[in-house]
Amino acid sequence: MCEQGVMPKPSFTSLVEATGISRGYASDILRGEQAPSRPLAVHIYRKTGWKHGRIADLTDAQIDMLEAIEPWAPAKQDAA
Repeated sequence: MCEQGVMPKPSFTSLVEATGISRGYASDILRGEQAPSRPLAVHIYRKTGWKHGRIADLTDAQIDMLEAIEPWAPAKQDAA
């Protein structure tokens, strides 16, 4: 942990492994070129401890409520 208990951005590899999102999407999120959905931002926080800007100002109680209202679900893969 760093200043004020906020975790730094995760590494590219750790973000992909922790969340299961695509490499390209993870790269875009970490570079700031694309923002994750709120549910994904919460999932990233739960898995890595890093609060993306979309949820950075929320308290833990607010994040809990958001997670209950909008749970994250990974995109379904098309059956081959």
